[in-house]
Amino acid sequence: MVSDTLRKRPVAGATGQQRAQSTDAGKGNKVDGDTSKKNETGSKRSLTFAIGGVLTLLGVAGYTFMRQPRIDIHGPDVPSSTATASQTTLAALESVATKRDDARKRLDGLASKKRREEAKRLGLLTSDEVDAILEAHERSWYVSTGSGAPRLRVDTNQVSSNAPIEDYLAWSPLASTQFMFGVFDGHAGYMCAEQLSTRLAPMLSESLKAVDKLIAKDGDKLIANDGDKDLAPTDVGGTALKLRREAPGIAWDRVPLALTATFVRMDHELVTDSLAEFQRTRDAATMDALLGPAVSGSCGLVAVVDTEANEVVVANTGDSRALLGVRLGDGRWKAVRLSEDQTADNANETARMTREHPNETSVIHRGRVLGGLMPTRAFGDCRYKWPLDAQRDLFPTLYERGHRYATTPPNYTTPPYVTARPVIVRHKLGPNDKFVVVATDGLYDQLSDDEVVGSLGQWYDARSAGMEDNSLTTQDENAATHLVRAALSTDRLGRRDDTVIRRLLAIPPPHSRRFRDDISVQIITLNQ
Repeated sequence: MVSDTLRKRPVAGATGQQRAQSTDAGKGNKVDGDTSKKNETGSKRSLTFAIGGVLTLLGVAGYTFMRQPRIDIHGPDVPSSTATASQTTLAALESVATKRDDARKRLDGLASKKRREEAKRLGLLTSDEVDAILEAHERSWYVSTGSGAPRLRVDTNQVSSNAPIEDYLAWSPLASTQFMFGVFDGHAGYMCAEQLSTRLAPMLSESLKAVDKLIAKDGDKLIANDGDKDLAPTDVGGTALKLRREAPGIAWDRVPLALTATFVRMDHELVTDSLAEFQRTRDAATMDALLGPAVSGSCGLVAVVDTEANEVVVANTGDSRALLGVRLGDGRWKAVRLSEDQTADNANETARMTREHPNETSVIHRGRVLGGLMPTRAFGDCRYKWPLDAQRDLFPTLYERGHRYATTPPNYTTPPYVTARPVIVRHKLGPNDKFVVVATDGLYDQLSDDEVVGSLGQWYDARSAGMEDNSLTTQDENAATHLVRAALSTDRLGRRDDTVIRRLLAIPPPHSRRFRDDISVQIITLNQ
């Protein structure tokens, strides 16, 4: 039986923002403060992993009317997870499925306090079983950045707590020396994040082309010009034009304008255009696919790395986070935050919400938007955006069809309350900037910024020195796997022990959400 040190520990962020609370209930959900029922909208079924064959880890399905997503990263030339697995790995994953199924039977139906205590009594996974889980979805590859230019190394991994996982990853080349890396942390279901992972990159490419047309007209400084008439107001180019006109006299840079237009336009398509299309057709057969992504929600963080301009531009909507790993002259590692968490703990966000909704004392209640949603910016989440009459018209039917977050928040008077417009951070890369970490908040629930960069820095240093002693620092060849292992092996007091990860990964979904979140990580190593 393990002590309460198994639970998530509170850690101080780089800016002093309040981190995940170390309560008996664990981290909790991004929506409604609900930790225990996040995935009850579907029936129990298996979550299939493809790795040298069909491997089944039992979980709780999401929406029963949609296909279950497979953990994957969307983008070209990504190594497949279907590479031949050893018989040992196959046997280990099958054993995990059996143990989790048995554990779920023990935990289902127990009251909250008894369920927490029983979870601590579950048997540990073996080291081989932990390795099989961590290695099932790891990827590593190199990205060529042009003739003679340094390459980028990309390492990714995902470990689920929800079933199905609500996180998605994506990457895409935008030009020969310019690349997009994105993480999308879904909540209230996976459907919004899934849409972002496949649609946002092509829209960003389109947006960059539209902004280039504006540059051709106006030169390098993108200042509002009332003469611009050739961009349709309903496409991403028209969105970029609208953004310029909303801020007359302010000069936009190319990538920040394209990113902002892409985020704004994408959310408009998911939330507003889908509503208009359904209201036009009233076709029940398309209701779930069309409106499901609007009912669910997602945070989204995109980093655009340009190896020719030597810069990284980060657009963030929600509470995922990007960090820069800097190697100092004395050999120490420094973490530089490239994004800010957009929650009620962020004073700037609270001030913005109060300013946009004056005289509404409940706009931030219990640290959440209208007492329900943790991030103050997000894609989807139509319950914080749709007009009240549309909610009254459609939510009862959507709720009956399994969308249990199709409910109107209390004190809903002046929507929209949530925006997908990102906050942009632009950083000029220097010779000591070694890597960029892009990850969902599940990683930062477990590790502080300094711990993330310090742990990863130790991994780089050890591997550069040729150390391979199978310790926590060197046992993983994939940088993202190393970071996930470090996060799940660290207890709330900062102590690292492999019994922690062996316990945490033994707890089956949905009960695991009281102890850990989905974790999705991309690491971009510079100048390879």
